[in-house]
Amino acid sequence: MNHCRVPNVNMLTVSDMKTLSLVISSILLACSSSPAESDGGSDAAQQQDVAAQDVQQQQDAAKDAGAPSLQTVATTNASAYELAEGLAVRNGKAYIGLAPTGTVLEIDSKGNKTDYGHVPPGGNNGYTLGLVFGSQGELYVLQTLNVPDAGAPTPGVYKIPAGGGSATSPFATDPGFAFPNGGAFDAKGNLLVADSAAGRIFSVTPQGAVTTWKQDAELAGSTTCNAPLPFPIGANGIVFTSSAAYVSNTANGSILKIDVDGNGNAGAVSVVVKDCKYVGFDGIALDSDGTLLAAINGAPGKLARVTTGGNVTILASASPLDGPASVAFADGWNGGRYALITNSAFFGPSEDGGAPAPGLVSYGPLP
Repeated sequence: MNHCRVPNVNMLTVSDMKTLSLVISSILLACSSSPAESDGGSDAAQQQDVAAQDVQQQQDAAKDAGAPSLQTVATTNASAYELAEGLAVRNGKAYIGLAPTGTVLEIDSKGNKTDYGHVPPGGNNGYTLGLVFGSQGELYVLQTLNVPDAGAPTPGVYKIPAGGGSATSPFATDPGFAFPNGGAFDAKGNLLVADSAAGRIFSVTPQGAVTTWKQDAELAGSTTCNAPLPFPIGANGIVFTSSAAYVSNTANGSILKIDVDGNGNAGAVSVVVKDCKYVGFDGIALDSDGTLLAAINGAPGKLARVTTGGNVTILASASPLDGPASVAFADGWNGGRYALITNSAFFGPSEDGGAPAPGLVSYGPLP
């Protein structure tokens, strides 16, 4: 028996945001220190060890052959709630946000970690999610509000100065913000923010003014897929091009296209792909060929390539992935081109014998 299963809370509604204190992070803490149980736990652990060795051998062989493979870059401490979520890449370094702690780490290609910045820690009441660098090196950090009356940090967009440091109050906030998750700049320098609870995309001007850029039923999460999520997580990852924005919807297993006109205004929403087998779509990144790389959160989760025509190819689906949350491209990483992925480890304990393994993973080399 495994007492570390994540409870099925997919029927929660956004109006009952207090229920986000179901403490997924507390479950992780308990599981990270749980000994193997006598009723077969040790056997399961041994089987997992053998499977992990097989996966590592296959990955090593793929690397030797020059094929893309998964490699652990750096790990963080699950028992200290260091659950990696947000990700940005700049000047050959990766920057990851630790969801409950408000900490941003800088990580180089050798896995060396440096404390880079901080926003107010939310614990289980507010998570540090999307990270987006501005043109001057400032880092925009998206902070959620999980429990409205728990004294959580104000939700919205925080701005860490270029070079690192702390942001103690939001650069931009709005009464409509609930779960700001993914962000991307448009052609005019406005930050588009996907809010997973509000089911809409906000636009934040360089001066911090907030308006709704797009609201649509397809951006809202639903319970149709019966997903084991803390609430029906809607609009999540987002990327922007001159003619369209692409948005993932976690609960619906969908990737959406939002047309963009010459003035940067949002147009019609269309479905690129929508299937319950892709529940967990999280962060997305735009490749040079116009396709998307998508993290599919879960245990262990997947990395997928999605074409604008809706074809989905699973690139990786095994250890060291553990709840992949965000993905970004890193050119020149270890002398090549790689995709970097954060492991949030939210769902690792839901597997028999599972233990959370948060951190940063690479996939490559890529063309």
